[in-house]
Amino acid sequence: MKWLTGLLAAFILLLSACGITKDIQEIVEDRYQLEDVVESSVDSSDVSKVYSAEEDIPSVASYLQEQIKPNEVSELKEGKQILVYDDYIVTLEESDDESTTLVEVATVGFVRDNYRPSFFDGLLAYYILDEILDVDDWGKKQKNRCLNATGNCYEGYGSTGGSYKGPTTIPSFRGSSRGGGPGTGK
Repeated sequence: MKWLTGLLAAFILLLSACGITKDIQEIVEDRYQLEDVVESSVDSSDVSKVYSAEEDIPSVASYLQEQIKPNEVSELKEGKQILVYDDYIVTLEESDDESTTLVEVATVGFVRDNYRPSFFDGLLAYYILDEILDVDDWGKKQKNRCLNATGNCYEGYGSTGGSYKGPTTIPSFRGSSRGGGPGTGK
């Protein structure tokens, strides 16, 4: 009977080692209260989900980093901190109550198409964002788009909130402008 218990324990360990791993979205979803979902103005499959954590930013940041190591971590500055993962960018921002943190988990596409570049000033360098978002000179291109677009660019849930409707123009950096047919030089 002991060998069966040992075998069962080994099987469970094997399953957990080979089992389904969670991404940062699921980690946040399991621990914090969903407050709102903000949809991209360009692609409705790109969203930013906003959660409320009854903890301060350092506590939330520490917990998330223990669960899954981010690719980049900004400093905590002016009540904001950014954690960058493969498919998501997590923004931790103080709410009106300093003991509560807004945890915003945005797809990379949502950030690329909707955020105002100045949101990241002092947190992440634009060359890092260029790499993450896979756009050359994203900051300059997005800044121009935000200035010329009808509607505003996103400035994080704390500033923009659930009323965000976004720029209505499709960004020019969403894919290649190269093309043509037979006989067209590339």
